[in-house]
Amino acid sequence: MIIWYSGEICKANFFDKDEVTRTVWQLVLSGRVVCAICSGALTVHDCYRRHCRDEGGKRYHGWIAQGHCEACDVYPSLIPSFIKPYKHYKAAVIEQVIEEAEAGGNVENSGGCAADASTMRRWVREFKERGEQAVDSLMSKLLTEHNEHIGLLDLQDMTLLQRLARVLREYPSHESGGIIGNANILLTTQNCGFL
Repeated sequence: MIIWYSGEICKANFFDKDEVTRTVWQLVLSGRVVCAICSGALTVHDCYRRHCRDEGGKRYHGWIAQGHCEACDVYPSLIPSFIKPYKHYKAAVIEQVIEEAEAGGNVENSGGCAADASTMRRWVREFKERGEQAVDSLMSKLLTEHNEHIGLLDLQDMTLLQRLARVLREYPSHESGGIIGNANILLTTQNCGFL
């Protein structure tokens, strides 16, 4: 699985299979999306149907492209950054719930999100589990690949989401508009998992 910057135009094109295929081909041909395992070139193999929900619970159906790396013989899904892997709600909705929970809010009253309270608690719990690993992985890559370092004192007294945002500021921006989306772009392209 590879997550890529999806911008506003890609959100609108999510519903059009031909546009999704054309957009992903452009990303592949420009070298912006490569195999996360070997950094080799991908081709667009196919598309499959996927849905996501907004904060009100409204379901939207669209398309996800699937690539192919001949060298590794893998078929990664090329997921736009506004979608969180294996989740039905948009990444921005999940991020808002996490932000409110980290600020001391109660997920049952979280920003008008239509998801069940148990689902929102699971999002928060999973983020706590994976978020620390994401911060560590991104800080390690920052040091080894960019020779940049963030001191632990700089991250002191920050929530996990704030620490992740702070680490992401050191990387070239992908302009996805979301902390989780940007983190997932970097994590999946470096074969370090996802949030």
